[in-house]
Parts: sequence; C-alpha cells; structure tokens
Amino acid sequence: MPGKKAPCSSSPLFDRDEERRWRAERRAGEELRAREERRWLEKPAIVGLRATELRKAEWFSAMRWRRRVEAACADSRLSFTQWLLLHAAQRLIEETKDAVIQAQIAARVELDQTTVSQMVRRLEERRLVSRGGDMTGKAWRVYLTDEATRLLRELDDPIEATSVTAP
Repeated sequence: MPGKKAPCSSSPLFDRDEERRWRAERRAGEELRAREERRWLEKPAIVGLRATELRKAEWFSAMRWRRRVEAACADSRLSFTQWLLLHAAQRLIEETKDAVIQAQIAARVELDQTTVSQMVRRLEERRLVSRGGDMTGKAWRVYLTDEATRLLRELDDPIEATSVTAP
C-alpha cells in the first residue's frame, strides 16, 4: 500500500505475537471450513457411474446455478464474482466480528489474491466496500458499507429461491 509503513516492532500498537495468534486462528478456521465442505461433497458411490461423470454433472449443475444467480443480480449491476465476494466478506465479518483482510476473502472463495484485489477495488469504486490498511501495513482490511449490506439483504431471498429450484 503506497505511503503506508508498518509500525516498528517496538511500537505499543503492534504486537507480533498477537498477530501470529490471530493468523493461526484464521488458518485454523479456514481449515475447519474446508474439511466441512469436503464432508458436504462426499456422496455415496452410485453403482455403474464413473466418478468423472459425477463430477462433470456437479460442474454443469454449478454453472446453471451461477447463471441463475447472475440473473438475480442483474438489476443490482453485480457480477456473480462481485456478489460472491460481498457475500463471503459478510459471512467472514459475522464470524470474526471484525473487518477481514482480502487474503481471507480469497481463501474463502478460492480465488487468487490478484483477482480479489481487482474485484474489491471495483466494489470500492461503487462504494460497496471500504478498505484500510491492517495493523502491519501489509494487507487491506475490508469493511462492507451500509449500501452493500442493504443490497445483500435485498438479494438474499431471490438468490435463495433460485438456489432451491431444480437444476
């Protein structure tokens, strides 16, 4: 971040041990979530069906769902990826009770940090997020604006409705 300097390690506002604990807790939380998601995806074997065919069917179903979500977001002028990032940021903020860094969002939605950075910049231009440097000066902390919260609340029912419809 231009113009931002990390506080020196002797600064009373910077506690390296606290930062390490925080990062370890964040990693542990993401690992737990990944294990839960893998467990959700486990399905009993279907006799005679190749795993590749099952995974392709899941992919096609996911793509149909993505198109339905994009249609639900059309009036709000949000792309699927922008909605996904806002939704992930909202959930992470609810879980941590604090703003989140872009790396957490990237890990949650399984996108690279460059893509997330570009998307967050676009969302910031639309005044849907606000961001500022973290205590180390090495990462951006992301906050949702009231407008983003309102928009997500408006989209919640239509997206949930499209998510329960048959693929």
